[in-house]
Amino acid sequence: MSNSTRSAALLLFIATLVLCVYSAAEVKVTTDTSYKYLDLVLQWAPGSCYNFKYCKKKIPNTWTIHGLWPSVNYTNYPVNCAGSCAPDIAGLPGDLVNKMEKKWPDFYLDQDHEGNEKFWKHEWCKHGTCCTDLLSSPRNYFNKALSLYDTISLDNTLKSAGITPNDTVSYTFSALNKTLASSLGVSTFRYWCKEGEKQVLTRVGVCVEKSNEFSWQDCPGGEFKEECNQEKEFYLMPGSAAAAVFFNSGLVFVVLARILMLI
Repeated sequence: MSNSTRSAALLLFIATLVLCVYSAAEVKVTTDTSYKYLDLVLQWAPGSCYNFKYCKKKIPNTWTIHGLWPSVNYTNYPVNCAGSCAPDIAGLPGDLVNKMEKKWPDFYLDQDHEGNEKFWKHEWCKHGTCCTDLLSSPRNYFNKALSLYDTISLDNTLKSAGITPNDTVSYTFSALNKTLASSLGVSTFRYWCKEGEKQVLTRVGVCVEKSNEFSWQDCPGGEFKEECNQEKEFYLMPGSAAAAVFFNSGLVFVVLARILMLI
């Protein structure tokens, strides 16, 4: 067996092990379709790609959508509620797809080059199929997520409060909470961070009532993987600081990246 083959086999084993450990320790997933609220998860690509080499060359420099997740709490949510799932992304209206290309892009490397379409299918099949009582089709699901995203207008909301991308200036979570609370009228949100020399903000979750009004609600609180330490300040990294380097080293590296970032 060549060294490259051994390396590939080892990385695949590690990727599988990471997925198993993550699933066991982090979340309780189920095909039970019961849930209590929806979690609109927005992601900041320069933060997600900071010191991470499995991102595309060009990444968005704005907040984008990761998904709209029906949830019981932070670590318990239904998934894959339809069993087999093959949404017709090509059949979506062109104006909807254009909006999703801009506001819901996939910025991680993808060996099969399906890119955004694969990401959208993943989000609908894993999460969207579990809230069909409110959003009965992929079109409805994607439209609602986009509508909620536009209502938050997170880039403008943070900019107006002076929270702008900067790798030398940090911000407090009290300032971030105050900004979002003033804009949305609720007080509890969900934050993901990367820890290292700096605490880097990567995602923000805003919770939505399980109702046809889709009103904002306080998030339930609780611990979860990659939770930010709100006692420490955080950095909102600029695109120039992100390690968004094209790294085409074969399928095994992409498999590992997708497991770590798309679950």
